Amino acid sequence: MTPNDNIRLPAQSKSRPRLCRIALALWLGVAAAHSQTNTSLPAGVELRNYTGWVNCLFLNATEIPVQAVVVPAAGGRLVHYSLNGTNILLENSASQGATLGLKNENLFFGGYQCDAAAGGRDLPDHWQLSEGPQRWQANADFSVKLFSAPDPRLGVALDKQFVLAGDTGELGLTQWMRNISDHPVKYCLADRTLCKAGGFVLLPLNKKSRFKAGWARAREAGGKLYYDGDRPVSADVSVLGGVLVAQTGGDATRLGADSDGEWIAYARGRLLFVKYYLYSAAGDYGQAGISVEVYFDRRVTELNPFSPEISLPPNTSFIFPEKWALIPLDKEVTTPEEARRLVQKIPPPPFGGANTR
Repeated sequence: MTPNDNIRLPAQSKSRPRLCRIALALWLGVAAAHSQTNTSLPAGVELRNYTGWVNCLFLNATEIPVQAVVVPAAGGRLVHYSLNGTNILLENSASQGATLGLKNENLFFGGYQCDAAAGGRDLPDHWQLSEGPQRWQANADFSVKLFSAPDPRLGVALDKQFVLAGDTGELGLTQWMRNISDHPVKYCLADRTLCKAGGFVLLPLNKKSRFKAGWARAREAGGKLYYDGDRPVSADVSVLGGVLVAQTGGDATRLGADSDGEWIAYARGRLLFVKYYLYSAAGDYGQAGISVEVYFDRRVTELNPFSPEISLPPNTSFIFPEKWALIPLDKEVTTPEEARRLVQKIPPPPFGGANTR
């Protein structure tokens, strides 16, 4: 199966639940029976165990000490992206080796995952998409593909491809959403990347932002979340030369922006982690208009870009590409002003967005 394969559910809704259970059981059997071994893997790809999970996929650069680790058994989640052995991603030791069982639940693995979202609308639980076992292929050097089971309630399947540059350690991500139902669906793709707390987030702001402050802070009223873009005050956030700088590791804070810069960065220790993502000026980013979100507390810092919401007819798909990079720093930054100067080290985005210098 490839991301372009067409999967349609039965037209008769009464027979759909039983057939979907059968399809899921077959999918799990295929995932468990995957037969690729280290001897048949291409260059730059290894199959090894990792922190309690078996048959994990290691992508190893050849000219720079960068490594990425993907766990097919835990939703095809990326749990490790390191330079010189320093992993920028958060790993939850309490969930290492865990897999989704008979009970659907949030296992809080940490790391990176891509999921379906709906611009603030609540979706039914769909843990199989984000935490269930995934089938995988490794048919090219430094590259792996992962394929989720179809989710009958959302009517979609999510697939991913990771490609590590052997010389630079840059990581390319392609994220697919496929409509496997017999009716149109409308969702966005939400990247949720959990990093270790305590660093500085850098986010370029849109000069033509819909928010008076250029960014917005999430608040709650009447049990509902909304974004305050008029007076989004936070002692941990500064705006310096058109760039939002957030010092993380403090009280729980969620913020968002309609950023068009196509990158978000995170400086922690002697690493600068840069995530590039595609932005669409004409895209539908939901009622709030948020294209990227940041959450932090004393344990975690999340960097969460979104695709626009896309209306997908049956048997169609769309992609949301990203590129990641790890840039070594001479020393750890300790102030917002020092963090802001790191923007000079960030290469222009590969998708054509404007960088902020």
